[in-house]
Amino acid sequence: MSINKIIFPYYQVKKGENLKVISQKFKIDSTKILLDNGMSPKQIKEGVFILLKK
Repeated sequence: MSINKIIFPYYQVKKGENLKVISQKFKIDSTKILLDNGMSPKQIKEGVFILLKK
């Protein structure tokens, strides 16, 4: 029996990451990340789950 890994479009922000780092890592515009999540840059911090849509 094989279990397929399900990939969700959510990402949990890791220690030391900020909006700029995440934006570059996933090649998604930082403004798009903020708009998709209804957040401000200060809300993007360790442990928070954010939606990442290309």
